[in-house]
Amino acid sequence: MLRIEVDRDSPTAVYRQVASVLIEMVRNGELSPGDRLPAVDDLVEAAGIAILTARKALRVVRDEGYATLSPGMGYYVPDKLPSG
Repeated sequence: MLRIEVDRDSPTAVYRQVASVLIEMVRNGELSPGDRLPAVDDLVEAAGIAILTARKALRVVRDEGYATLSPGMGYYVPDKLPSG
């Protein structure tokens, strides 16, 4: 089961912390191209966050190039990842 620890006392916003965990999962190969990222509900449970926070985290992952959105299906790791 997915567990994401967030530091609510950190100056880094919670959604950024969650996005960083997801991006790291892609970078280190835990999630490969074509894999589905955790759903919003899964992130809510795994990190103890609000739905809007989970959605914002997934948008950040997408905006940084580590996920694509397939409407009605969820977020997936793209074939081509950002360099760096």
